[in-house]
Amino acid sequence: MSIRTELLNLIEQINAAINLPTVRRVYIPDPRPTAQGHPQFGVVELDDGAAGLFYAWLGESQKGMHERFNTDDLVGIQAIELARKYADTNDMDRSVGLATINAITQSVFIRSNVGSCSTSDSMGGISLVPGDRLGMVGNFPSLVRQARKGGVPVTVVERKHHMLNRTQGIQVTLDSKVLRDCNKIICTAATLINDSVDEVLEYCLHADMVVMIGPSASFFPDPMFSRGVAVVGGTRVLDPVGLIDGLKMGQGLADHVYRYTLSDNEYVGTLQLCATLSKSK
Repeated sequence: MSIRTELLNLIEQINAAINLPTVRRVYIPDPRPTAQGHPQFGVVELDDGAAGLFYAWLGESQKGMHERFNTDDLVGIQAIELARKYADTNDMDRSVGLATINAITQSVFIRSNVGSCSTSDSMGGISLVPGDRLGMVGNFPSLVRQARKGGVPVTVVERKHHMLNRTQGIQVTLDSKVLRDCNKIICTAATLINDSVDEVLEYCLHADMVVMIGPSASFFPDPMFSRGVAVVGGTRVLDPVGLIDGLKMGQGLADHVYRYTLSDNEYVGTLQLCATLSKSK
């Protein structure tokens, strides 16, 4: 079973177990990626104030998203309806579907007091030592600099051809197979939007530690943990209105969010969380 199918099945089970909110607001940007600009994100907010994000800088596959969706038509629909778009075959629908799944996740997490502690650890718990080779799926420039400062070589798997290069200690490539040579791996959740996540994780099975991080990684982590991912690092939106206003002005996520991490040896499981919520209704 693919991760996408497993995550969708999990969402359906949750919808059957507890009452999910309706959609309050959807923001879909028209991103124009630049090397100097902040990465852009789309936002789905639910009526209980929980919100989820999707990475909007994938490139051509998301072009025209702001025209594809009439966001006014999405207001008031059941969250599960919008989440089901994650089953579709294009990156635009999957983006909105994943953001809604993230919002549903945060709704459940807030009610269950999960992910309530922020973290400043941008590496998702990975500690680098001499002899390590760090693999990255997606380019995290600040983490690359951090690794190189410690003398650790970095291999970055990218899908954007203009980013391909090889400099001292850093290799950027399109070929996911190079991850077999890395013992510690950081993976972007954008792989869940472009549907490459299953293939990518196949090349990570040997690694000492694999983590998935990023604002789009704010979903229920069960499918990741069952495939050997040790930590999933997501983002909790504190102020959806302020966040959307800032994104419209080309600003980053700033103080409107915080990062949190969940580990496979501490997370109790999504269905257990929902069973507890169902009993407390």
